Amino acid sequence: MTRSSTSRTQILSLSFAFLLTGLVACSKGSQGEEQTTPAPETGAAAPAQPGQAAAPGQQPGASPMAPTAPVPPGPPADTSKMPAVVARVNGVDIKKDELVRQAEQMRMRVMQASRGQQTPPLDNAFYKQILDGLVAQTLLLQDAKKQGVTVSDQDIQPQLDMIRKQFPDAATFQKALASQGMTEKALADNVRQEALIQKYVTTKVFNGVTVSDDAARQFYEQNKAQMQRPERAHLRHILVAVQPTASADDKQKAKAKADDLLKRAQGGEDFAKLAAENSDDPGSKVQGGDLSWVVRGQMVPPFDQAGFALTKPNEISPVVETQFGYHIIQLLERQPASAVPFEEAKGRITQMLKQKQAGESLKAHVDQLRKQGKVEVFI
Repeated sequence: MTRSSTSRTQILSLSFAFLLTGLVACSKGSQGEEQTTPAPETGAAAPAQPGQAAAPGQQPGASPMAPTAPVPPGPPADTSKMPAVVARVNGVDIKKDELVRQAEQMRMRVMQASRGQQTPPLDNAFYKQILDGLVAQTLLLQDAKKQGVTVSDQDIQPQLDMIRKQFPDAATFQKALASQGMTEKALADNVRQEALIQKYVTTKVFNGVTVSDDAARQFYEQNKAQMQRPERAHLRHILVAVQPTASADDKQKAKAKADDLLKRAQGGEDFAKLAAENSDDPGSKVQGGDLSWVVRGQMVPPFDQAGFALTKPNEISPVVETQFGYHIIQLLERQPASAVPFEEAKGRITQMLKQKQAGESLKAHVDQLRKQGKVEVFI
């Protein structure tokens, strides 16, 4: 699986920025509609491409919500016309440079999270939404310090260590920091600030957020139409990889290897052992080729068609060619479309309802801080 080029979004976690920007904005979805229905559990998410991530924009086993009309984006914002200070919170300035940087980071993060399916426009509405998050972050940070909430060096060290481990060596890490005009101290300060706000919100705002079993059950009963699992198959496979630029001779050799492995599997050799020893899919070979449960349309078309053509447990497909090479697929188990039982959906429902309550609590808390303080917005 190839890695994207290093950016500051890989250095700094923006999870809390998402929380502030999304939940403070009334927990709205990307299309402006409130998201209230969780996807039912369907088991481990299998890759759309063997050994890689799920298909862009697809949640295995999810019941799609009714689509809503997208809000047309406005014209790109002219940041050159923004004042140097875009907001002031209880005397603390929020500068244009920080707003522009945060907006671009958030935009990239949304694109990465949606695997390119969503590209937020850098229009005035988007900048104002990001600024709302920055104002909220400043208010929370100020009140956290006022309330005496602190984090120690030991509290943030694990996260700093995790960030450093994302880079192959110290030189690459320093180069990434320098490319963003940052220092290790600035990184540590940012991590500390985020940790401080998270601790404050967790202890002062979210401590009363609970969801009862009755509330989860009620939600389940009211949304049974969405609690459906599509037909799915538990598959494993062996991949003999072929590069797109491979010569005809190399392709022929790969096909011959796949044909030989198919004969060995059909002859009774252990499929999982064959996959572990011969598959070129690093994501599944360590699991004996196991891809877990997949639904129709989740895999690339030739693989999808061959996998769902299998009907009996342990049945093996012929050699299947895709853009990744040659595959041999084995069906382990198949399940028809069915309703997801409450006990299986309960965890996701409870999590979703807690997030909704947390968003409401956070918004109310930030609104109260705004009323108590002095917030000036200049754009």
